[in-house]
Amino acid sequence: MPGAAPPDPAFAVGNDQQYRPAGTVADQRIPIRDDHGRRGLLLGHASRPLGLPGGGIERLLVVVHGALRDSDRYLANAQAAAGDLGHSTLIVAPQFLADVDLAGRTGVPYGTLHWEVEGWKGGQPALGPEPISSFAAMDCLLRQLAQPREPPGGVAPRVVIFGNSAGGQYVNRYAAVGRAPDALAERGIEVRFIIANPSTYLYFDRERPVAVPGAGRVNRWRYGFDEAPAYVDITARQSLERYLSRDVTIVLGSEDRDEAGLLLEVSAAAMAQGTNRLERGINYDQHVRKLAHTAGLADRHRLIRLAGVGHASADVLAAPRTREIMFG
Repeated sequence: MPGAAPPDPAFAVGNDQQYRPAGTVADQRIPIRDDHGRRGLLLGHASRPLGLPGGGIERLLVVVHGALRDSDRYLANAQAAAGDLGHSTLIVAPQFLADVDLAGRTGVPYGTLHWEVEGWKGGQPALGPEPISSFAAMDCLLRQLAQPREPPGGVAPRVVIFGNSAGGQYVNRYAAVGRAPDALAERGIEVRFIIANPSTYLYFDRERPVAVPGAGRVNRWRYGFDEAPAYVDITARQSLERYLSRDVTIVLGSEDRDEAGLLLEVSAAAMAQGTNRLERGINYDQHVRKLAHTAGLADRHRLIRLAGVGHASADVLAAPRTREIMFG
């Protein structure tokens, strides 16, 4: 029932908010066809019409919303952060709608994809109209929109994928298992991932920095690789190698350390990673670097802390160090 609390209210602080319908439904459509030929529509907000040809695009900035699925607000925040660089940047904020967003709503295009409230964050298949993974939807978005300005032989745009909070969870997992960035790399298109203030991360082995009761379940997907969705067709080790090969920055607000913060996950799987978002981000950075060192793999990842910044996406996007990574 729309607005109802999840079965496990202890899953996250203030978790009921994400079970309320999104305030708006996006007005632009991205046709999706996955590797199995299944079709649907991914809705989104964008800085310019997606169906029209556009020149002068040097950068594609994909901004993934948080748990409230407020892609309109994320687009506005990204546009404000872009400033004059917005003229040469196509900003797209896909909207991973949930079933609660469509209940009783009219005017939603036929074929619109929608997921469970938690499912879109980790690549689970859509509830309808076809069981398309939210990661496969991102694959299609990138393949369609990351095009040279004047093919053939045109200058390829740089692609940046940014996510804050639940969007950061999505981008973290997609950076580890997403397929399209490899295809883009073969065409000479760079993809940069910016993971900001997620509540939890995807670990690549079964060790965790904090001992918790119920530790037997801490490695289930989205926190580890147990019971991963069908989209994930590689092992944890292969995912680690893919993740380390990619251009990834974790951005942490130095003030995002409230142990009862809104929508902070407090399940055993989450608490095994740390007590708050700042601590979890630092622990995860150490986890990845340790595995890279042990395996003899190169590690070019970055972690930055934003002084005086908390959890708000607008503040994270506007921070000079974040802007440097997005537009540098």
